[in-house]
Amino acid sequence: MAMFRRSRAPRRAFILLVAAAWLLFCTYMFHGVLEVQLNISDNAGAQEVPPTERQCSGLFASWCERHVAQYRAEAVRQGMMHAWQGYKSYAWGADEIHPKSKTAKTDIMGGAGIAGMGVSMVDALSTLKVMQLDQEFKEGRDWVVDKLNFERTTTISFFETVIRILGGLAAAHDLSGDPQLGAKAQDLADRLLPAFDSAPTGIIGNTVSLPLVQPDGGSGSTVLAEMGTNVLEFSAISSITGDDKYRRAAEKPLRAVHAANEHALMFEHVDRQTALETGSTRGVGAGTDSYYEYLIKYWVLGGRSDEHFRARWEAVVDDVLRKLIVSPPGWPFSFASDLQGDSLSPVLEHLRCFFPGSVALGVMSGAVQGPKAQLYLEFAANMTLACYQLYNSSASGLGAERISFDQQSGQLVISDGRYWQRPEVIESIFYMWRATKDKRWRDMGWRMWRAIEKHARWEGGYSGALDVDAVPPESDDVSQSWFFAETLKYFYLLFSPDSALSLQDWVLNTEAHPLRVQSGRQRGSRAAVRLKRQ
Repeated sequence: MAMFRRSRAPRRAFILLVAAAWLLFCTYMFHGVLEVQLNISDNAGAQEVPPTERQCSGLFASWCERHVAQYRAEAVRQGMMHAWQGYKSYAWGADEIHPKSKTAKTDIMGGAGIAGMGVSMVDALSTLKVMQLDQEFKEGRDWVVDKLNFERTTTISFFETVIRILGGLAAAHDLSGDPQLGAKAQDLADRLLPAFDSAPTGIIGNTVSLPLVQPDGGSGSTVLAEMGTNVLEFSAISSITGDDKYRRAAEKPLRAVHAANEHALMFEHVDRQTALETGSTRGVGAGTDSYYEYLIKYWVLGGRSDEHFRARWEAVVDDVLRKLIVSPPGWPFSFASDLQGDSLSPVLEHLRCFFPGSVALGVMSGAVQGPKAQLYLEFAANMTLACYQLYNSSASGLGAERISFDQQSGQLVISDGRYWQRPEVIESIFYMWRATKDKRWRDMGWRMWRAIEKHARWEGGYSGALDVDAVPPESDDVSQSWFFAETLKYFYLLFSPDSALSLQDWVLNTEAHPLRVQSGRQRGSRAAVRLKRQ
């Protein structure tokens, strides 16, 4: 027996030698393939192809595609560095920047949202951290800790302040473990918390004032999205502080609305005293959008443990599939529309395009199983393809605010040609990529990014455009703070490996700020999670 074992040793060594030689050969051939793909021939001879534009095929296609994705992720990362440098040079500490004229902008949304809080600074922090731009993150972090002060008299949008500032601070803390960022987030949360005491239902009024929100009596109604888009952020503050009062306060109005209303798919307003829905339109677009988004994300954030929110989200998606689907004649897709009375609108707006991504997230997270999961994912793919037409149909390749379809012929018309740097389409493309690993989603996203680089880049950063069907389009000379927080982050994550930000461990709020998943809703200070860069 000993002789037999000894006789097999040289054979094993030979097999290992052959395997090593084969590995070296494959590595040599793979790099050769990549080098060949750097060049194409035209009538003028050889022309260099940028590595981001390689077309991969053959035996090493999957290796090649990963390599191309790495170059594309780095291109987006360089775009973020360019935008940050413009902001640092021409608008440091301002809310936004005019990137073409290279001047500071001292509010967002014409002053109706927030003013004087360095909104782009706070919105950029989580993207800088995810991209591992550590020096730039430190620059922004130091400004926030030293300069951002909430002890000031100003009127603000509760909704915008929560998703951008509170969410941005909480995410920066979760990603870095920096206790001073956590303390800054808690400071703001304490100033906002009394808004939930205004009405017996806990439904907030959206227009409030700092330095400390005062209860306003709770009269009138509130837009559904404005009242229902804060439970992720306040739950994160409970996790940071170990005090559950923040989460309970934000969850109370949601449960009140669910108890008062039979329909899962709701009108666009709710009465603050009764929590009853009011309005005339049922849909998932502007005015309702992020309320639905937070149903599934709150379930995921809490460790997939609260059946109430998962079931409510499932009922919403079922209602959408039964009541809101529009299938334009001659097109290979459908989308969720608005229901006004008995009529479905043929308009597809950019804001509504978050919805297929949230459906894909629900499927990936196990919120539905089996045939229903397949049905949901097919719908999500269909609607994401429809949403891509906001970009694909324009002459510049930038995304329109709205398109519409003739209900008889299916003809597509750009009904609002402004480009506002919105993230919803690339957001859903990102989730579809994560859910399916179908490379067509990455290809769509790259075509969108090339258009942004070609038509929206200026010395001071990136801007929107006034008419996406004009070439070149005229700049609106505004870089929205959400471009830092959302648009750039989703483009980067689309081309990055899953380990860049695991959806098992993180939930992105509606401003794309990553909040750490809370296992069983356990509270307490959390250590920073080390992010991997490809």
